[in-house]
This record gives sequence, structure tokens and C-alpha cells, in this order.
Amino acid sequence: MKLNFYPLLSFISLSFSAMAQNAKVSGKVTEENGDAMISASVVIDAGKGWAAVTDLDGNYTIELPAGTYEVNYTYLGKEPQKLKITLAAGEKKVLNVLLKEKQKLIDEVVISGSKYEQKLSEQTVSMDVIKGSSLVNDNIVSLDEGMAKVPGVTIADGQINIRGGSGWSYGAGSRVQVLVDDLPILSADAQDAKWSIVPMENVEQVEVIKGAASALYGSGALDGVVNVRTAYPTDQPYFKITTYGGFDSKPTNSPDMSEWWGGKLPLFGDNNAMVATARPYMDGANFAYREKFGQNDLQIGGAYDGSTGYLDSSASYQVRANVKYRYRFKNIPGLNMGINLSALFDWGQTFFFWKGIDSLGYKPFPNTVTVYKDQRFTVDPFVDYYDKQNNQFKFLGRFLNSTNTNSTGQGSVPNLYYTELQYHRKWELNKFDLNFVTGVVNQYNTVNPPAGAVGSLFGKNNSENASVYAQTDFKFFKKLTISVGARWEYFNMEHYVQDSTGAQVNSAGDTTGYNVGQKLAYKQNSLKQLDYPLFRIGMNYQAAEFTFIRASFGQGFRYPSIAERFVSTSVGPLTIASNPELQPEKGYSAEIGIKQGFKLGGSWIGFADLSGFADFFSNMTEFSFGQFGPKSEWNNPADDLGFGFSSQNIGETRILGTEFVLQSQGKIGPVEMQIMTGYTFIDPRSLNWHDSLALYNYEGDVLTNTGNAKNAYNQANATSSTSKAITYAETSTSSTNLLKYRSPHTLKFDITATWKGFEINTNMQYASYEKNIDYAFVSPLFRELEGSAFQGVAQWRAAKSAIPIGQGRGDIDWNWRFGYSFNQGIKLAFLVKNILNWEYMARPAYFAEPRNYTLQFSYTMPGKKKKQPASN
Repeated sequence: MKLNFYPLLSFISLSFSAMAQNAKVSGKVTEENGDAMISASVVIDAGKGWAAVTDLDGNYTIELPAGTYEVNYTYLGKEPQKLKITLAAGEKKVLNVLLKEKQKLIDEVVISGSKYEQKLSEQTVSMDVIKGSSLVNDNIVSLDEGMAKVPGVTIADGQINIRGGSGWSYGAGSRVQVLVDDLPILSADAQDAKWSIVPMENVEQVEVIKGAASALYGSGALDGVVNVRTAYPTDQPYFKITTYGGFDSKPTNSPDMSEWWGGKLPLFGDNNAMVATARPYMDGANFAYREKFGQNDLQIGGAYDGSTGYLDSSASYQVRANVKYRYRFKNIPGLNMGINLSALFDWGQTFFFWKGIDSLGYKPFPNTVTVYKDQRFTVDPFVDYYDKQNNQFKFLGRFLNSTNTNSTGQGSVPNLYYTELQYHRKWELNKFDLNFVTGVVNQYNTVNPPAGAVGSLFGKNNSENASVYAQTDFKFFKKLTISVGARWEYFNMEHYVQDSTGAQVNSAGDTTGYNVGQKLAYKQNSLKQLDYPLFRIGMNYQAAEFTFIRASFGQGFRYPSIAERFVSTSVGPLTIASNPELQPEKGYSAEIGIKQGFKLGGSWIGFADLSGFADFFSNMTEFSFGQFGPKSEWNNPADDLGFGFSSQNIGETRILGTEFVLQSQGKIGPVEMQIMTGYTFIDPRSLNWHDSLALYNYEGDVLTNTGNAKNAYNQANATSSTSKAITYAETSTSSTNLLKYRSPHTLKFDITATWKGFEINTNMQYASYEKNIDYAFVSPLFRELEGSAFQGVAQWRAAKSAIPIGQGRGDIDWNWRFGYSFNQGIKLAFLVKNILNWEYMARPAYFAEPRNYTLQFSYTMPGKKKKQPASN
């Protein structure tokens, strides 16, 4: 039999001939400053596969038949470009394209809303953005200070509060998830944000989501999300160093403060090494360095910040360093991997509440001063890969150690282990676009006493959280965006106590290993409290060129932290008591809003945003003040529980409100202006005002407001033998059902004017009077407790209440900055914070900082101009 291979050989020959006749277009997409643009879209005909996404160096390649085509270059926040080209068979054409910045605030690019890049105007939820440069210019050394500039956001004792979602809840876990580059910085023990570890000198922008976001971000996002995006190196090397120094003025109402300003304060964490100060001062320095080396991206930063403290016995010092490294594989386009490292050491003194009113408000109550030494470490490996079909695979990992040691002999060593696998795919079709993101998350926490500690804040604990999430965003006809997402979560928590027999048992029944000498005393998981997935849905419709209407609904869930359930310590005469019966919080947020962009004249652009929102919570947790006892098996036997604080469920709550935000930029003559202002109104209410609440271990008969009582101490309604039935009204100073520690009205503005090298900025934050706090602070018993400490709180509130409403009972923090930029990257700025020297309490029995003067000097290395690549 004779085989004829001629047809096969002809087919192969024709195939190679056709491939050889295909043309090829390639090039690089860059920004105006010459930096490469990563993930820019280059599309000729997506349906036929003639499309590409630029790689980590901004390069792209498309192979297609000879012919005449239109090439579309797009990137979020940039002006698109279209080029018509004609390609001959076998031709190789190079097209290098520069995309210019859109001059519209409404087109700000954000990631946090859906875990991929979107325009701010297309978000289905309320979101605000703060640029890192504005925080650095205002000499913000810890991010929590900067968050106070965001409309609807307040900060008390480092606890962030978005739209009244929480009041003063010191020690309670955060209801806002705080992330740095998509990784959590909430500690393993208290689930509180470790703000000081954020590398302020390398922050690119901060994105704030308002409202429940648990469907994407998990338990901590019951009330919203803060995501810090740090900068990567560009094609242009960057180096900046900043130094500053300043001091505090004497408070307006307490001019005799020199009696302690001449005292001694701790130096470098050594209790025996002291330094005398003429008046409270602070100083520090930081630097940032970013550069590309071939396929390597390197970012390095560091800072030192020190303060003798405006309060007696409140000196603090910290040293921080961070490294961010990424390797971009040249032979595997789209693949990059790296590691981020950070370390922080801080030491100093702190106290919990004041000694009394007036000048005593700046001194600690006896036996409440704590000397502390803390350390924070993060190790974050990552792998990121995306292909030409718009598939993206990402691995994120984090180890966070936040060791706390102090002079009380107590402390904790919390370790957080976090891993996330994420997949993202984008489809660009004729009539609609589709974005799909899904991921799997595991977080494991361990909390142990420090080595050699005589006691422990929380004891020995383990907890775990596993979750899976998914979200799909549909965009129809380039105008209507619909977002649907869901998340399922599982929690498990174990608590160990000392076993007098020496035997130890853990959840696996082991009798050896790291828990020797301990026994399992408590184990609980979330299957009963959360046996369903959490959902969110949102919509955004572009009604006109600059008009966007949105609506959203999202469920939230927060599992109690280890600290809330098992803390056991004391501060002076006060105790901080545990509550192992604390239940998870649940809730949902609903919002409707409109964002309207505008142009005024030839230079002014901006947007106005108006929204209305409603938040509902069940089993809301508050850090409640009262008399807690008797002892229980969960508490340290050495503790004698009495007056103090404990995390307690207060039942059903509801918060209604509205918010208006205006941002604009333009020119008045030769002066460039940037304006941001925002007003937020909230109506926070308890829906169980006169219902009996079973407060765990509560025995506070003498600390209740009998004027608010309905069925006081209705013991028949108690849920357990260790609970005391009491109403929320009886624990409140308000005669109406307002939630505690909330300001109904907040107003903020930030205005910057620049002309040539001169810059002037003024920003102000106003918060109205908090009508409701814990009644115990003003109760007759506490007004007599060891002198005048709590008498001062009652006097302060009485004076505030006596002010006519028209004259304003609220508090104002007004700041100014004056700067001048010299040639060669040198800038000098003079800052005055709290220019009115307004004396106010950030929370009960703790004054905020008086007027502060700071001089800031910075030097930025002039960048080298990059030559733009030529096109063929």
C-alpha cells in the first residue's frame, strides 16, 4: 500500500505560510511622567482575541492578519486613545502610547469596593479617598489621626467609628476592618487596629468604605473598611526625608500647668533614665525610598517619633522600619512575587483616666500609670499572576506579632497567621462587562502570656476563622452596574486555664506540647450563630454624563474577640472584667445616594455626594461601665471584680442618618484651590431602651440611673445565674433612647491654596455634644470616689449642658498649615494644630491635646526626566 502524504504536507505548509503572513503590533503604554502602565487594556477586536493587557513593564503584543484596524488604549482614570493603523502581511509595527490623566475628581481609581480597580463614581457604596501626600503634609505620624479628616468618621482611643456604628468602645473589637495592601492589621487578641505600624511615608492613598462590608471582608467589616494602599516604585527613583519638631501650648482653662511641665519623664523606655522638660514637646524623622532595579522593585521606609506627652506620665517613643520587595518575571509575563516586612518598637507611659477637673485633668489618677514596651512585626509573602485572557490569581500571606508588655506584670503575645487565595476574571463583551472575584481565607490566632509574666491580660487562647467569598459585578450598556456578593464564615475559639493537677488537655485531647500545665476550659464555634452566608447587593446607574445614582444593601457579622471574652485586669480602683457569654453581633446596612459631578467655568471641577443610610444591629456590644462580680471560673482568681468595665450585649439598635460631601478643585486667578467638606447627621437609637438586658456579672445597683428605670432589677428576666437584669436606660445619662458616646452632628472641611511655592491649608473637625454616656461616670457614688476624679466628669458635662444650643455645645479642632517649597526639592512648613486651644474630652476623664506648634522640613530628591519611547 502506497501512502500519499502530499495533502497533509500541503496543509502544514499553508498553515505556516498563513502564520508567517500575520502582522504583529507591539509597544509600551506609559503615563505622562514616563512610568509604565500595568494592566492597561489594548483592544482591536476582543471577540476575535485581538486584545492584550500590558505587563508589569507596560509592554503588549498582538498578532493578527494584515488589514486596517482601530486600536483602543484604555485605563481607569486616564483619557482613552484610539489609533488607526494599516498592517501589511508580515509587518511588525511598534506603537508606544502615552495616556494622560483625566482631570476629574469623580474618576478617582479605587480598589477596595470590589477588590479590583474601579472608578470612584461607579461604586455601589459610599467611599471616600484620602491621598497619602495630604497626610504627610499635615505631619500625621499615626493613621488614626488622619482618619479624623474623613466625613462621618470619628476616632476615640484609637477606635474608629464610621457613621455612629460604634461609640467609645475601648477594649472592644473593631467594627471596621483595617487593611494595609488588602491584609488585616487587627491584632489577634483584641481585634483592634495597630495604626502605628502603617508606613505613613509610603502611603499612596487610603480608601474608606462606609457601611456593612462583611460579604467581601469578613467579620471585622460590620461597619465598614479602611484599606491603605502603599506605593510601588515607578520608572523614576524616589527619595524623601522629613524631620519635624514641636511643642504644646498651655491649655486655656489650666494656665498653671508648669507645675508638672518641669517634671521628669521616661527616656528610651528605661524607668530609671529620666529627662527633664521645659514644656511638652515632640520630634521625629522619617524617610521613603523607592526604585526599580531591572526586574526588581524595592521600597524602603523608616521613622522615629517621640513625644514627652501633653499629659503628665504620657511620654511615648517609637521606631519603625518597612521593606517592600517585588520581582517581576521576564520570561513568564504577568507573574510577580515578593515579600513585605515591617517592624515597630515603642515604649512609654500611659494612664486610663484623669485625677480631676481643670489642671488635675492633665494628671493621672493615683496608681493608674502603666509603663509599656511593645513590638509589632509583619511578614507578608505574596504571589500574583495574570494572563492575556484577563485571569488573575493571587496569594496573600501575613504573620503579625503584636507583643505587649507592661509594668503591671501582665501582657500578651498575640500572633496572627493569615492566608488568602484569590481569583479574578474580567470579561469585556459587546453589551455588558463582567467582573468576577472569589477567594478562600484562613486566619489562625494564638494569644499567650509573655515569658516570665506574673499574670496575663487574656490567658492562653486559640481562635480560627475560615471563610469563602465571591462577588460578581455586571455592567450593562456602559451605564448600569449591578454587584452581587456572598461570604460564608466559620469561627472557633478555645480558652485555657491553669490546671492545679499539672495535667493539660486541649481540643485534640493531647497531654503534651505547648499547652502543658493548662486545661481546656472553654470552646465555642459560630455554627449556631451563623449558619447561613452573608449577602450584599448594590446598584449604580449613570443617569447622565456626570450623574451617578446608587443603592446598596449588605449584611454584617462580628464575632467577639478573645480580649472581650477573657480580659482580666485592673486600672487603679477599676477592674476590666471578662464576659465569656458575649454573643456575636449581627446587622445590615442599607443606603441610597447620588453623586453629581460638575464643571464651573474653565478651571473648576468636582462632585457633590448626597446619601441616606440605615443601619440595624442585634446583640450590639458596648464597653459598659458598672459593678461587675462575683467572680466566675473564667476570671483570674487573684482579681477582685468590682467597679469597672466589661464588654456586654445591649440588644437591638438602629442608626439612621444622612451625609453630604463636596469636593472640588480649580483656580481663583493664579491661586490653585482644593476643597473638601462633609456633613454627617446620625440618629442612633436603642430599640431595647426599657427592656431588661442580661448583663453578665452585673451587680451595679448603686450605679444606675433610677430616673430612667422602668422595671429595675427584674431578676426574673435574667438569663443565667451570673446575669443581672437591668435596662439600657438605667445605665444611661440621657432621658431618651440615644446610644452612648455618639455625636449626632459632625462637620469637616479641608481647604488648600497654592501659589507658586506658597501653600496654605486649613482643616477643621466639629463634633456636637454627646448627650448620652455611662451613668456611672456621673453617679453620686463615683463623684465621691477617692476625691474629685469623677466629680470632674459631672462638672464638665453640667457646664456643657448649660451652654445655650445656639452657642454650640460641641467641640472644634481647627488646624492650619503654612508652607513654602524652595528649589531643589526643599520644603519648609509651619503647622498649628487646635489653633483655638479648645479644651475638650476625647472620651470621659481624658483631655485631648491643647494647641500644638510644629516646624516641618522635608527634602525630595529631584527625579530624572525619562525619555519617552519612540513609535514606528
